[in-house]
Amino acid sequence: MQRLRHLAKGLQAGGHCRYLPPGTLREAAFDAARSAPDGRRVDEVFDQIEAPGSWIALYNVEHDPEYRAFLWKIMGGLMPLLGPGETVFDVQGFVFISAPPSVTPFHIDRENNFWLQVRGHKTLEVWDPADRSVVPGSAVEDFILYRGLDGVRLSESSRERVTEHVCGPGDGVYFPSTTPHATRSTADGVSPGDAVVISIGINFYTNLTRRAAHVHQLNHLLRRLGVQPLHPGVSAWRDALKYPVGVALTALRRRLRGYRPPPGF
Repeated sequence: MQRLRHLAKGLQAGGHCRYLPPGTLREAAFDAARSAPDGRRVDEVFDQIEAPGSWIALYNVEHDPEYRAFLWKIMGGLMPLLGPGETVFDVQGFVFISAPPSVTPFHIDRENNFWLQVRGHKTLEVWDPADRSVVPGSAVEDFILYRGLDGVRLSESSRERVTEHVCGPGDGVYFPSTTPHATRSTADGVSPGDAVVISIGINFYTNLTRRAAHVHQLNHLLRRLGVQPLHPGVSAWRDALKYPVGVALTALRRRLRGYRPPPGF
C-alpha cells in the first residue's frame, strides 16, 4: 500500500488518478473524476482507504519506470496466448483500489484487457462483446471514435446475459476490446485491517484492434448514410474491403477537420 500511495501521488500530478463517490451504482454513467469527490488529497484518500465505498483508480501506471517494466514482464508471458501474427503496442496498466461495498459501473474499453485480482475478492461481470442487444453498434463506434460512453448503459433486458467471475488473489480474466463489463465487491468476510480490494488491468492494443478501429470509422459514416453495417469481426471479407477505406477516411478527417483519433488507431 505504501508503494501504491507513492505511485498515486506521482500519477496525480500528471492527472492520472480517477475517483468515484461511495454509493455509485453499476447502472450509473462511468464518469470517474480527476479529483476526490470531497476534495481530499491523495494522502488523505489513502489514509481513509478502508472506509466503506472508497474507490480510486491509478491510470497509466506505465509512466512509472518500475511499473512499466512490470507490465512488459507480464506481457512477455502472455504473448504466446495471442493469435499468430498479432503484434502488441501501447501496453498500459490500471490499478483499482477500493473498500467494499463498491462497484465499477458498466462500460466498455478500447483495449484488450488481462484483468488480475491482487488482493481481496471481487466479482467481475462480463457480457458478450458481439451481442449488439447489450451495446448497440452505433454506441461502440461513438466510443471508439470520440470517447463517448453516452450510449453504453446497462439495460434491464441485458442483466440476464451476464457471465460472473468471482475472483480472489491470483485469479484473472481476459476480455477483448469493447467487451461490456462491470465489477462489484461486497463487505462479506471483510475485517478491519484487511478491507482493501486491489486489482490491476494490463491493457494493450494489437494490429487487430487497430484494424477494427478503422472499420468502425467507415461504419460510422455508412450509418450516417442510412446503411446498417456489420460490426468488425462478423465478416472477414467485408472487413478486408472496409479497412483501407477506413484508413483513408481517418487520414482525410485528420487533414481536413483536425480530427484527433483516440488511442488505438
